[in-house]
Amino acid sequence: MSESEVASSHESPTPQPTYAPAAMALGIMMLLWGVTTMWIMSLAGLGVMAWSLWMWINDIRLDWKKENTGE
Repeated sequence: MSESEVASSHESPTPQPTYAPAAMALGIMMLLWGVTTMWIMSLAGLGVMAWSLWMWINDIRLDWKKENTGE
């Protein structure tokens, strides 16, 4: 078995790009900003954080599903 065959058999698929980490950072920033200004900003930050966490976990779940079904 050549080196290229060994390398290609151990490569993991590249994950799809996602905006979830940036949205999570925005939600955290909004939450902390709201602590010092208005409670409604904190509430919006919690909403953005929850949405981005759901989106991020869903992306991971779909990638694992593709990997396990061989698509």
